[in-house]
Amino acid sequence: CSPGSSSSGEAQLQVEVPDSITTWITEAVAVSEEQGLGIAGQTELKTFKPFFIDFTLPYRVIRGEQTKIPLTVYNYLALCVEVHVKISVPKGIKFVGHPGKHHLSRRKCVSPGEAKPTSIVLSFSELGLSNITAKAFAYGGTNCCQEGMQTLKNGKHSEDSYLDKRTPVGVDYVRSSVIIEPEGLSREYTYSVFFCPNEKIHISTPNKYEYQYMQKPAQMSHFDIAVKAHNDAHLALSSGPHDMAEMTEIVIGGQQNTKTWISISKMGEPVASRDTPGILSWDEFRSFWISWKNGVIQVGHGTRVLNESIIVEWTVPKQLEVKYIGFSTGWGSMGEFKIWRKEETDENHNEAFTLGVPHNIIPGSERATASIIGDVMGPTLNNLDKLLRLPFGCGEQNMIHFAPNVFVLKYLQKTKQLSHEVEAEATDYLVQGYQRQLTYKRQDGSYSAFGERDSSGSMWLTAFVLKSFAQSRGFIFIDPKELTAAKDWIIQHQKEDGSFPAMGRILNKDIQGGIHGKISLTAYVVASLLETGVTSEEERTAVDKAKHFLESNLYSAEDPYTTALSAYALTLLHSPAAAATLRRMNSMAITQDGFTHWSLTGTLVTDEDTFMGFNDGLSQSVVSAEVEMTSYALLTYTLLGDVASALPVVKWLSQQRNALGGFSSTQDTCVALQALAEYAILSYVGGVNLTISLASTNLDYQETFELNKMNKKVLQTAVIPSIPTGLFVSAKGEGCCLMQIDVTYNVPDPIAKPAFQLLVNLKEPKSEQHLQAPAPLGSGSAGQHRDRDLLRDRDLHRDRDLLRDRALGDDEDPASDQDHREYKVILETCTRWLHSGSSNMAVLEVPLFSGFRADIESLEQLLMNKQIGLKRYEVDGRKVLFYFDEIPSQCMTCVKFQAFREHIVGKTAPVPIKVYDYYEPAFEATRFYNVSENSPLARELCDGPTCNEVE
Repeated sequence: CSPGSSSSGEAQLQVEVPDSITTWITEAVAVSEEQGLGIAGQTELKTFKPFFIDFTLPYRVIRGEQTKIPLTVYNYLALCVEVHVKISVPKGIKFVGHPGKHHLSRRKCVSPGEAKPTSIVLSFSELGLSNITAKAFAYGGTNCCQEGMQTLKNGKHSEDSYLDKRTPVGVDYVRSSVIIEPEGLSREYTYSVFFCPNEKIHISTPNKYEYQYMQKPAQMSHFDIAVKAHNDAHLALSSGPHDMAEMTEIVIGGQQNTKTWISISKMGEPVASRDTPGILSWDEFRSFWISWKNGVIQVGHGTRVLNESIIVEWTVPKQLEVKYIGFSTGWGSMGEFKIWRKEETDENHNEAFTLGVPHNIIPGSERATASIIGDVMGPTLNNLDKLLRLPFGCGEQNMIHFAPNVFVLKYLQKTKQLSHEVEAEATDYLVQGYQRQLTYKRQDGSYSAFGERDSSGSMWLTAFVLKSFAQSRGFIFIDPKELTAAKDWIIQHQKEDGSFPAMGRILNKDIQGGIHGKISLTAYVVASLLETGVTSEEERTAVDKAKHFLESNLYSAEDPYTTALSAYALTLLHSPAAAATLRRMNSMAITQDGFTHWSLTGTLVTDEDTFMGFNDGLSQSVVSAEVEMTSYALLTYTLLGDVASALPVVKWLSQQRNALGGFSSTQDTCVALQALAEYAILSYVGGVNLTISLASTNLDYQETFELNKMNKKVLQTAVIPSIPTGLFVSAKGEGCCLMQIDVTYNVPDPIAKPAFQLLVNLKEPKSEQHLQAPAPLGSGSAGQHRDRDLLRDRDLHRDRDLLRDRALGDDEDPASDQDHREYKVILETCTRWLHSGSSNMAVLEVPLFSGFRADIESLEQLLMNKQIGLKRYEVDGRKVLFYFDEIPSQCMTCVKFQAFREHIVGKTAPVPIKVYDYYEPAFEATRFYNVSENSPLARELCDGPTCNEVE
């Protein structure tokens, strides 16, 4: 912005432009008191250096492949220049045909206004990100590009000493990166554990003023306690495990959180009291200590018995016998109590486990990373933009960029930990997700996976979007009309019996089919309406009808998924039937070794089906439906304020998380993160002071992490040097933390028990079709003579340039026979679901060979073919992703498209095509494809005896 112009009407604005070729578009707006507003037309300005070098690399290559890298020198100087190019590569990248070299030189003569190409061939042998650099020096003068310069071995020139003394007229330096991937098929798993080394007994009390008694540890005469309650936290010191006529009752925050007192019986008259306004809080745990030493009962603030922290005390007239301690809250107030450490737990948390990999892994592909964070929501906080290793190409998957941000913001806001930086990042994702989601809205106010491309809106997705938008209103602007339109569409389609029908496609079949699907969908929709907020009489009527339907079908649901979802909905509805559904849900729980979860019933419970996705000899993750139903159970517990029952569920869910903070699919991630966020709000204590030590049995790794209040939200990571290995974990201190070990590796073979049939057909051009014919230069007899003369002149110039470049010491262009050849392949992939019926929404991932790009026109033609059921495609680098509503079992679903070569690559490696059920990614199939043995893509990119000598 220019502050103003001079009296001549001119203004200057100086800016520094980048080195790369850049086109700038300038716009000018002027304001004056006399003339008003003036807008100038756009002006384009193209900026570039007068001398520079440029080259591009494929974004990714596979280890063992060879790639031809073209480099181009641009000379916009007013003189002819002799250019010296030096290319440098790191360890793990070699120059094909130049064994032992890490630097290679090229020399070119470039005329004014000319661009001159050269090239190198590289071979890649080490995995990871590598940088390749090119330096170019331009020298001018009367001797520029003279013929006959003498060369020495190893590419050094006899006049190098002279050239070094000359002052270059142009210099440029370029660095570019390439990712070298391992061959084979990528696999990963995450070992997660949520632990509290000094874990205390957690008691949740309902609002019924009923004591829960615990036998006190021997020799105890005082204890500290953390309390979270609105008011009326009651503690009883008793000689028996029940209410006694003579017992001491301590009330903290009685009379609506205004007084604290001691009485000698339940509801007895206070014998000592004190005004303590606001002493309790439901937003955080607050610590107190209780002591009954030497005949004096004392109650104080904090965790240590100190005279200066005493709130109230009373001298007992006779000896006090305390064998049991009771915990309760008064009528209308729920409470959470954390008391002494469990007797069976050691002061340290010790654990040992094995990080294994299959016997047939690709050497060098294995990686393991450890991460520690002092917050159950920590991994999510650190990966708000990438919670899943899955694509997000439809209206339901897009919500993975939206809903989790709402849960994170709500958690941080409730616990008073929300920083401006996190708020800005999360709200930015919310705005982007909101705008993108509106593109999947239909004209009738509903939402579907692919918007207007679908035949109707989806009841389930519309409810999901509705509640997510409503929950985000405290952080971004949501147009009320969008909420009203979605809510009206849902209510308009409610059935007379109160249920909500499966309108549109439900891409996740776990909530579809039969009476179970009808109940679970109704429970889901009514829960969404309640979480959105019921404001009108019409909405209240719809909710009441849905409540009646769920209560009427209380005993119709026999599977844990429907039961858990119904328990959550009925608890939200404050239904009298909620308690019975909760008992049914608890009876279906699987509790073992301090972990609680719910599992699918029926055929999927077998290992053969549940873990059919992999055959690596390693235990793989459970199906996402189990994560989802367990999350609904956790939501129910948090809604009831039952932290004691929730903690074992949290531990199990934490084990199922991936290293990015999400789970296996979109819906299980959204529901699980909502449940974990609600638990984190309910159980938030604030302080953490932990020391965690890790050590490997390979004796090559030892690490110590410190977690405290200052860094508990910082994700601390460390690389484990080698696997397989055993890992010992030892933790000591106060608080809880989440530890995750993320293991990745590659295997050469696809799965042995696929869920899909997968066929691949690659068509390569015949040799005579490769050559791209030159465009006609003329017509008729005269034109033919003129064309012949032009071709002869062109050949003479080309031969002269070639001789001059050779005289300058430049090597012959490797793989030059392929430079002017257009290479196009046609790839056809067909797949079929191998079980009865059809899959959920499925994704077909088709990676291309290194150096290839997809032909967009042929991909667009696939969308016009309604018979194959393709809803959408995406191009992600050299990978094409195809989205299908479902893949049936009765017939093949096929896609066929073209791909063109952009970079010349030799020794092309096979690549895996993969198809999988989006909601149950373990149900998949993978198949490798490659070029034929005689294909130009399979051969070396050089000739001669040193061709294979890359080291």
